[in-house]
Amino acid sequence: MDNLKARFGRAVKTWPALLLAAGMAMVLTISPARAADPALKILLKKGIITQQEYDEALKEAEQPPAAPVEAKPMTQAKEDAGVPTEKSASAQDSTVDLGKGIRFGYDRGLYTQFKDKFQLKIRIRLQFRYTESSVNSAYGAVGDTKNYPTISGTAITARKLQEDVSEFDVRRVRLVFEGFAFNPETTYFVQFRNDTNGTTTQPTTTRSTTQLYDAYVDLKQIPLANLRIGQYRTLFGRQEYVSSALLQFVDRNFVAEAFVPNTIDRRDQGITLLSDPAKHSVNYAFGVFNGVGINLTRLGLNTPGNANELMYVGRVTADVLGKPGYPEGDLGYSRTPQLAVGASYGYDGGLQTNTTGAGSNSQISTAIASLGNGRLLNQGVVNLGTTGVDFIFKYKGLSFQGEGFVRNVDLRDQFLTPSLQRNHVGNATGFYVQGGYFLVPKTIEVVVRYSYMDPDTLHTQDTLTSGLG
Repeated sequence: MDNLKARFGRAVKTWPALLLAAGMAMVLTISPARAADPALKILLKKGIITQQEYDEALKEAEQPPAAPVEAKPMTQAKEDAGVPTEKSASAQDSTVDLGKGIRFGYDRGLYTQFKDKFQLKIRIRLQFRYTESSVNSAYGAVGDTKNYPTISGTAITARKLQEDVSEFDVRRVRLVFEGFAFNPETTYFVQFRNDTNGTTTQPTTTRSTTQLYDAYVDLKQIPLANLRIGQYRTLFGRQEYVSSALLQFVDRNFVAEAFVPNTIDRRDQGITLLSDPAKHSVNYAFGVFNGVGINLTRLGLNTPGNANELMYVGRVTADVLGKPGYPEGDLGYSRTPQLAVGASYGYDGGLQTNTTGAGSNSQISTAIASLGNGRLLNQGVVNLGTTGVDFIFKYKGLSFQGEGFVRNVDLRDQFLTPSLQRNHVGNATGFYVQGGYFLVPKTIEVVVRYSYMDPDTLHTQDTLTSGLG
């Protein structure tokens, strides 16, 4: 009996060790696949690997493929165009939880958030520049000197340097407040600028001044029918809609600048109905605006007979391959071809272009001249109809994009006199093509651009303007 008890005691002591050894063997056998699965899912969600690569990795680990995991939609294009976006996963390490639903952190700017009800993010951007301009003796009385004149009071003077010029300037200063209120689908965006005078469309002064640049609210409760209200970039064209921080060159090309639908500024005050480009491959936008640029209404112009006029802008885009978005260049080094096309139309009726008389405004005149539309000055009250088409392509560091424009300019019928034999001012045309390639992925890029414009205002010596960058 004592011998039996001794054997039973030894068995009781031995079995736990055997069970533990068997358990460890099972863990060592299956843990590689199970350990790999969470890591692979993270890579899949971030878009670093494809669903096919995910399944193959699991097969090699002798684990059956899981159901496809939907990657989060790209939101970079919306942010590049000045649209607030939610906090990215990469910023989670920079977040401090203060308790009671309050968080503070950094995600392309400092932000504070209270649960999912309120968020405020603050960003600042600076661009400094040194410019050296050399006098060209062939830079005569035609061409750019008339497209970009200097407006001083009632005088329009052709801009022509008499000697070489060297200058330092703060080209861009941007202060941004953005976030959401009440819920993540109600976002806001406010931006101020204070650029060195001479680089903006504000009237000529001795010093630069701070301006309200953007101020709008997005209501995104309905993906197919978002609503944007306030002052912002009109959804017309490609290069004029993307942020200057995401350009391949230091500035936009002169053709895109000249063909903004109001001839004054890429921004205006109004309301736009649009779809969410992050959720759809084919998108639209239709907006109604004042048609006189930023921080100004037509009532401020006091123009007879056109205070009730508005500007209408429409745009349609299609992501043919992938989602290239609006940022220029293939900074993300796309692994598959990315292609998008778009078409835009803008109509701005009853714009006063005179530099003197009733309804004239120095801010409007200066803005028209600064964008290369100086030949439109003193044409009277005109109707502008502008059409544009564009495309963008990206693949493995290679990128191409281009836009073409046509603008019809007509005088208002009610302002015609018997001595005027025509009411058609002209059809301006222009285009640009731009291409780049990253010699070192995401680091060093070579970019080339060609731009061409014919203002065609039926003036004498109405010359063509082209540029190569």
